[in-house]
Amino acid sequence: MPRGQRAAAPGNAYLTDQLIPYIGNKRKLLGLIGQAVEMTGLSGGTFLDLFAGSGVVGRFAKLSGFRVIANDWEPYARIINSAYISTNRTPPFERFGGAQAFCEHLNALPGVRGYIARHYCPADDEAPDIRTERMFFTQANGRRLDAIREELCSLREDGAISQCEHDLFVAALIFGTSWCSNTSGVFKGFHRGWGGATQTAWYRIREPLQIRVPRLYDNGQDNLTLQEDAALLAPRLDCDIAYLDPPYNQHQYGANYHLLNTVALWDKPGIPESISPQRGDKAAIRRDWREARRSAFCVRALAAGEMERLAGSLRARWILVSYSTDGLIPAEELVRALHRAGRLSWVHRPYKRYRVSSQRPSPRSHTIEFVLVVETAAAPDTRSRDRVLRALASAASAAPRPVSMKE
Repeated sequence: MPRGQRAAAPGNAYLTDQLIPYIGNKRKLLGLIGQAVEMTGLSGGTFLDLFAGSGVVGRFAKLSGFRVIANDWEPYARIINSAYISTNRTPPFERFGGAQAFCEHLNALPGVRGYIARHYCPADDEAPDIRTERMFFTQANGRRLDAIREELCSLREDGAISQCEHDLFVAALIFGTSWCSNTSGVFKGFHRGWGGATQTAWYRIREPLQIRVPRLYDNGQDNLTLQEDAALLAPRLDCDIAYLDPPYNQHQYGANYHLLNTVALWDKPGIPESISPQRGDKAAIRRDWREARRSAFCVRALAAGEMERLAGSLRARWILVSYSTDGLIPAEELVRALHRAGRLSWVHRPYKRYRVSSQRPSPRSHTIEFVLVVETAAAPDTRSRDRVLRALASAASAAPRPVSMKE
């Protein structure tokens, strides 16, 4: 059995443990990505994940025998990938008697009404004021989050834990932040009431926040995590495979996951403690992404040109690009842009579209998720380009029929 398929086998805890719920993450598409990797004929070398996000593809590549460079310009992604990609073995936590003892120390801390509890939680979990109070977390979990994050910050400043030890447990806390949040996955809004109208996520939202020691994997390689603009990083690195999974839609990740960035940075940006309709601050989204991390891939008029420039600047033997027929770049336009970087092939599969909830069905049941495979050492070939375009059109026409909103 190919190595990529073994890595994606059910039960591989490293691949799935503490993986944040993340719109666009490739957990369910690892088999497809594994097929694309197999088309390169490579089972080792350097795998550059330019838009690493949750890190699941980097974990997959790490398990598959590659040295991994994980890059993403969002601070929360850097912390997550520093833990799961760069760190091969659990550090010693010598002053606390090991990682498990340190984890128990953090979980035993009394809650503190700090920054998160004041700004993002109702004062009374049983009687929240939905007009003026944010409900991202219960007050109890907000206090737990504050206590653990303050302790990690203090211990790092005092030198009681290393940067690696700090990042490992901040990564665990970022997962806990996602898990117990009163949201559908992103932080641009929260449910009115715990779990929303259906209360489908009541069990995780009201569950007391507890963190766990991250499960790591040692691939014997010097893996690396970076936090840079992909366009600036691409021409500076040599790699065997460059994997690109850019944003597909208009929603900027810095806004979608602003609270994860706050937990990662712990810089406590100034925001009002209560909601004011006049201020438009219901979600209290931090604003630094507007100047520092606004992605051209989220702008329809810019995305295709940005992709062509990025692919043309990469120093990679192979380029793999994950995309969807739901994306801002029309699939045919994406194929034509990547064709200029080398000889094209592809793999694809129908995929059930993301829905906010079972009560809000989509007018189209499926999209086509695909990976374009570019062999950069081969000259651009119009026949391979046209073959992919024909296959794309055929796959789109064969996708499951739209769902009637009356069904």
